[in-house]
Amino acid sequence: MVGLSELTVLQGGHSVTVERGLLTHLLQARRPTVYFSTLIGDSVLVLPTLRALAELFSAPMTLVCPKVSYDLCFRELGARLVDITGSPPFGPPLGPPSNRVLDYDALVTEIGDVDLFIDAVPWDVPSNVFVRPLRQRLAPTTSIGFPTSDAYDIVVPRDLPHAADVTFKLARLFNPDARIESYAGLVPIPASVQTEIRALRAALPAGTKVLAVHADTKSLNKRWPVTRFIDLLDRFLVRHREFVVWVVGMGPEELNVGRERDRVIPHLGLPLDLAMGMVAEADLFLGIDSCMLHAADLARVPGVGLYGPTHPDRWGFRFAPHRHVHTAAMTDITVDTALSALEDVAVREMASRS
Repeated sequence: MVGLSELTVLQGGHSVTVERGLLTHLLQARRPTVYFSTLIGDSVLVLPTLRALAELFSAPMTLVCPKVSYDLCFRELGARLVDITGSPPFGPPLGPPSNRVLDYDALVTEIGDVDLFIDAVPWDVPSNVFVRPLRQRLAPTTSIGFPTSDAYDIVVPRDLPHAADVTFKLARLFNPDARIESYAGLVPIPASVQTEIRALRAALPAGTKVLAVHADTKSLNKRWPVTRFIDLLDRFLVRHREFVVWVVGMGPEELNVGRERDRVIPHLGLPLDLAMGMVAEADLFLGIDSCMLHAADLARVPGVGLYGPTHPDRWGFRFAPHRHVHTAAMTDITVDTALSALEDVAVREMASRS
């Protein structure tokens, strides 16, 4: 954990040490407003931070974010949603595909007066071109963000390796003793969905263990060849007769065409809360850099993450027992290497439970 004396920010272009209590007055903001615009995986990563902020502020937060992120991850916070799903006047669309055209004036009216504005997007991403005009129109008393193209009153450095820890610095501005582990619980799953997941698990033979697998992504450079997934699963299942595989995701990679096909069960195209809940219910996880891996991590499901151009130090497991397999390109990852990592995690998990 970063010590209190090391927690510095940029204010007015100068480095300032945040002494204990220096920003406490901001916790009394009447309308604390948090902006977040990126993908589902990022929504899972920022969830511990927003949980901590919701606990710290005396007034309910306003969350300016796509509704899909709010419904999946943030509804539990009791915050007021201002949905930004749609196409802004310039920049890429925000959230899932929509015919809605975003209007700054209408959003400013819906958001209302803002005394504290926090931009929880730490990275230089294309959607950042949307937030600067919005913040300028809102004219908050105090603004906080990361070093992007905008100019905030308080700028939080991106000086920690993991994405979840970077955003959690927003919470530690106000409570330097806050520990991310205290807020890194699993993605909230509605009770009705939990019932459905328990039924799926109960339908398996007694003593069966589940390996959740997520293989699909729209990013070509994050894919691992399907044939290698199939080979790996065949070899793992032969060695571990107690396991079946649940394949989750939105793509066509059913993976149930190998020798052990009868123990590979595709659950593709499910609602995200159901898929993430199934991952949280699994005994092991195997997958690429994705929202499902982050969901497994928050649920403390031991797992293996396969990484190419994205780096696991930033986007990998943070909380659960794990192994990362990282090469320059996904096609450089061999089945033997990935299987060895999965075997290692499986053996360690079985040993911890014996």
